[in-house]
Amino acid sequence: MDLMKDRVFSFFILLPFIWLSTGMLILKNGDKTMVAMIIISIIATVCRYGLTSIKQNLSNKMLWLVIAIAAYTLFSYAYHGLSSRELRAIIGSLLFLLFLPTQLITQNCLIGLVVLGSIVSSLYAWYYGIYLGLGREWPMNPIPYSTLIVSFAIMSLSFTLASTDKRVKVITTACFSFSCLALIIGESRGLWLALALTLFTFAIYSMIRFYRPKYWLYIMGLVILIGSMGIVLKPQLEARWQQTEQEYQAIQNGNMCTSIGLRLQMWQAASILVEDDPILGTGDAHIQKLDDLYHQGRIEKCLYQYQPAHYHNQYLDRFVKNGVIGLILLLALLLCPITQIKKLNNTKQYILLGIITVYISASLTDVPLNHGQTLFMYFFYIFGACCYSQDAQRELNP
Repeated sequence: MDLMKDRVFSFFILLPFIWLSTGMLILKNGDKTMVAMIIISIIATVCRYGLTSIKQNLSNKMLWLVIAIAAYTLFSYAYHGLSSRELRAIIGSLLFLLFLPTQLITQNCLIGLVVLGSIVSSLYAWYYGIYLGLGREWPMNPIPYSTLIVSFAIMSLSFTLASTDKRVKVITTACFSFSCLALIIGESRGLWLALALTLFTFAIYSMIRFYRPKYWLYIMGLVILIGSMGIVLKPQLEARWQQTEQEYQAIQNGNMCTSIGLRLQMWQAASILVEDDPILGTGDAHIQKLDDLYHQGRIEKCLYQYQPAHYHNQYLDRFVKNGVIGLILLLALLLCPITQIKKLNNTKQYILLGIITVYISASLTDVPLNHGQTLFMYFFYIFGACCYSQDAQRELNP
């Protein structure tokens, strides 16, 4: 009876992780529903363990970084406006991490969550991109969704590289393959680059930390695997390559109104807007200031009509809206967790390094830390599963 009771409580406590691998990958507003999942998780945690987990989690410096980010986000929201979706995801993540009994996140639990997320996200991409023939016209924005896909791909590969269980290696290799196919279907060039940079980082890290002669075979096998997937989805790759060539040629001819051209304009505009309030940023007022740039003849009409909600670069976007303080906190969010890497087992080292590399790379062409879904992914797996979930699991007394 006690075993069944523990399993029921564990299910409800880990419900946000489960939702991240299921419902949030299917429902357009799944990040809003996540708030309800977090509330259920907190109630279950308090009923089972009381406030013991809070006391233990507050002893970890990484949680205080999340608290600092949440505090500045609240300040920015009150001072000059901020996306309510971003605020909700950060506050929700903080509350979940504050109460989370991290000893529940075992290796088997992580494997199950990653496999489930890989399968669901891959099926979603296949259904809308191939079966319905919608291309990139998915119900959810394909760029942040592709960030979720590549995150699950990298975590699957982490288990493939670090696990000694052959069955786990086979399953996670299959999940990595499915996720890579889904990523190609999504046609997000920035995330293709993020995957390539992360694989390169894995190769270098493995050679430095865990070098064995057979690693060259792993690298060759990985190259062959990815090459095979590229052949399977060759039409999508060729179409995207041709589009890129056309956009480049258009820019050469002075047309800056293509997808790439608009991004270049956004980056240029952002570099001008940061001058208005470099300390605290402009918040929601950036929209009006962008209009002013158009009337001053400093940006083109196509960018003015596009009315971007963000600047397709996380670093510039954060600098414009939240100032240098927001930019420093962003860099801390991306870089400080790396200081914990030596405390983790091999699997979590790969997960930590992989997801951070994905987000650092994706932030060059998108804003993954502005979207609710991708924020939850980063906070849950970097902080909940890695940074203060030690391998020597702690026992909480109910």
